[in-house]
Amino acid sequence: MIAFFSFLVLMGTAVALNAVAALAVLGAAIVLFAALRPLNVIGARRAKALSKAQLEYAGGVSEMSRLAEENQVFGVAAAQRRRIGHLIGVAEMLVYRNATVNRLAPALYQSAVYLILVGGLAALYAAGPTHIASLSAVVLLIVRAGTYGQGVQGSYQSLRQSLPFIERLRDTAKRYRDSIPTAGRRPLESVRTIAFDEVSFSYRAGRPVLSDISFDVKAGESIGVIGPSGAGKSTLIQLLLQLREQQQGRYLINGTPVQEFDRGDWHRRVAYVPQEPRLIHASVADNIRYYRELDEDALQRAARLARIHDDIISWREGYETTVGPRADAVSGGQQQRICLARALAARPEVLVLDEPTSALDPHSEMLIQDSLKGLRSELTLFVIAHRMSTLDVCDRVMVIVDGRLVAFDTITALQRDNAYYQSASTLAVGAAGGILP
Repeated sequence: MIAFFSFLVLMGTAVALNAVAALAVLGAAIVLFAALRPLNVIGARRAKALSKAQLEYAGGVSEMSRLAEENQVFGVAAAQRRRIGHLIGVAEMLVYRNATVNRLAPALYQSAVYLILVGGLAALYAAGPTHIASLSAVVLLIVRAGTYGQGVQGSYQSLRQSLPFIERLRDTAKRYRDSIPTAGRRPLESVRTIAFDEVSFSYRAGRPVLSDISFDVKAGESIGVIGPSGAGKSTLIQLLLQLREQQQGRYLINGTPVQEFDRGDWHRRVAYVPQEPRLIHASVADNIRYYRELDEDALQRAARLARIHDDIISWREGYETTVGPRADAVSGGQQQRICLARALAARPEVLVLDEPTSALDPHSEMLIQDSLKGLRSELTLFVIAHRMSTLDVCDRVMVIVDGRLVAFDTITALQRDNAYYQSASTLAVGAAGGILP
């Protein structure tokens, strides 16, 4: 902005000294600016391609790191390295091309301004020597103005080439804003009932993932959720957690639409344990605390409920033992129980677990099962079950098939009346660990 105003001041002074010369040069500069516009367009197009290439490169590196074991086991490490090398090559080429355009436009602009000045000087000299004094001042002012004009041109070029990155960030931020469920200000003192009333949801128009889901759950109930892969179980849990908002129907807490309640109150009363345990690189205590104001008694109480306290105190540094992605490994079962302790630490009223024992060894599964049994009636429990044995703690079980709630009853009733449950039970008997199909 300073360069722009300096340019205007210097050009105004030049006009006052010799209007014809200054306006002629200014007109030529404007024409030159327009003539260089195609370079700006090319730069913006290449910046957009560079933005995409850099995202693909970052995603490729992240994927290669995340799947390092599979890459080695399947013997595809070399292929992955070639793929990453190709992504690096594409990004590198676009960086050089962008740099070329960035440097080329200002250089052309400056060179053309000098040519215009030389031409104007020759024309005025031919008109007569009486203009030499004012001409000299005009030339000096326009040279300085040209420097500022070059700065304006460079800033414009940089802005145009930054737009694809800004637009990508803006579009992403808009998608996140649009997906945030609405929240009200009504206090939520307790969760007495949870109900869905003909709730439907779809990721794409015309392709519903859940259709007309209706149920009513009372406080203290333990609810299992089963169904084939892709049936909509995980989406149901996301709606329960208010990670997504239903598109049709009503989600009611204590008979009131959940959107009317204060979001802070909701978060204090609901907890979640994902299928894949995710630890931060920190102490066990900080992993259980998870950025909340919780005292040591709360942490140890939660660890005991999750059946991980005895393991923790057996470690040399106890609750100060560092765990997480960059620390010494703890077993998958221990990670899952640390995450369960994290969920229980703030004494939630509703606990949602996504297939908590699907990848655990029998001993870890038994400990998780003991934890869940100990929690019965203390809170409302929703469990997406991958093992039939997980359902033993449930009062009732939902059966989701093709996005519809086809049954919601006790295990005894489902064993008697529901074809999917009967088939799943039969298949699970012969599967290792009683895993559902």
